[in-house]
Amino acid sequence: MKTTLCSICLKNYPLVCVNCQEKIDSGEISELDVRVIRVFMNLEKSFPPLKETTFLRAIQTNGLIIVLVSRGDGRRLRPILRKILRLAEKELDSIVRVVEESKNPQQILRDLIRPVRILGINTIWLPDNSFERKVRISSRDQSRIHLDITHLEKIVYELSGERIRISFD
Repeated sequence: MKTTLCSICLKNYPLVCVNCQEKIDSGEISELDVRVIRVFMNLEKSFPPLKETTFLRAIQTNGLIIVLVSRGDGRRLRPILRKILRLAEKELDSIVRVVEESKNPQQILRDLIRPVRILGINTIWLPDNSFERKVRISSRDQSRIHLDITHLEKIVYELSGERIRISFD
């Protein structure tokens, strides 16, 4: 897995070189990032496409770890993603989702709630000339989403910068 930390420092963590220590001290890399990267690097032996994946950051929220990767990496991992996530969840003792870097809220939401499908997305124009997107999901799939809906909406806003509202039809 490609990352900003050098591979020697990842293997010897918490003993790290000066450059990597500066990244950790500045907050560019967090303790969670190091844990997640180490788990995924251990999985590289079994899943070679992980070697070409670029790790950007990890976000932990309400029992969920979101692993943000570069554009295109999510598609490359899709055939083996379920196996990778199952093993990573055992190691990290948390639900793990891999999300591709994007400003498209629809793509981010799809990555977060997979395998639940989105029925449609409507744009709602507000009186102050701003807008938000209404995402429609089948009410039959509501139990398959493991996160609180308002929390999920906040995560999508943080990653994409666009407000969404999730409704079940």
